Amino acid sequence: MAISISNLRLLDNPSVARDFDLASELFHRINRIIPQDQTMLTIPPDCRVREAIALMRTHGYSQVPVVEHGEVLGVFSFRSFAYEAASSTLEEWTKQRCSPGDLPVDEFLEQFEFARVTEEMSRVFDAMDRDNGILIGTPDRLIGILTPMDFLRYLNKVASPFVMVWEIELALRALISIAMTKERIEEASKRCLSSAYEGENKVPTSLEEMTFDNYQSIISHGESWKELKRFFGGTRTRVSAKLKQIGEIRNNLFHFRRELIMPDHEILSGHRNWLLNKIKQAEVHRKEEAHL
Repeated sequence: MAISISNLRLLDNPSVARDFDLASELFHRINRIIPQDQTMLTIPPDCRVREAIALMRTHGYSQVPVVEHGEVLGVFSFRSFAYEAASSTLEEWTKQRCSPGDLPVDEFLEQFEFARVTEEMSRVFDAMDRDNGILIGTPDRLIGILTPMDFLRYLNKVASPFVMVWEIELALRALISIAMTKERIEEASKRCLSSAYEGENKVPTSLEEMTFDNYQSIISHGESWKELKRFFGGTRTRVSAKLKQIGEIRNNLFHFRRELIMPDHEILSGHRNWLLNKIKQAEVHRKEEAHL
């Protein structure tokens, strides 16, 4: 019979909370990867292989811990089953008068490494690569199980906002450089940024030297917009509002003022895709002009 263990917020479990310290709160360790709503499926050692595989397919799992009286005996997985089943010939299975699906899962176990919730992520990379998973906790106190996909989803969540902001800034820089010559960019920077830099002499004159706020000021300025409108489309007010949203999220992200939430990701993704389309359109215009 399968056992389902609800693993809600880890810190709500006193036996887990005692393993935490300030470093675990500030640094990216295993505790950050475990999904807060993870439901961990375990099976007893006498569970038949056929039943275990049906449960795994239902839940979308490729491995499941095998537990008896609260103690982890090992992990039953598609891989461990395939390795063991393939090691015997049809003749050998016939002599045993059984099919692999009729056997208990404890005939097909493999051993996963255990890691603490406060473990550094890099410490488990080799085990994750070798076994396609790790167990969190100890043999008598199982907290969760992590797979490479859990790592990938977590790292993507952490890294994607930085990547999207990077792409957004490069796209803004590219569109400005397509729309305006170097001389016009220099004129625009002096016109739009002099007050912020207390005079023209300190104003950055190349796009590579400018900040996101500098791009925003140039694009939102009435004179510059006359040249940029063709490539950004819409209205100056609408584009300025988009840039303001990006800037606010960017500041929260880079200055670690707060953790980004799903609406922030959606805004960045939407504006990133908007600029991607503008870049594609600019490329079409540039190719058309080259053929004239």
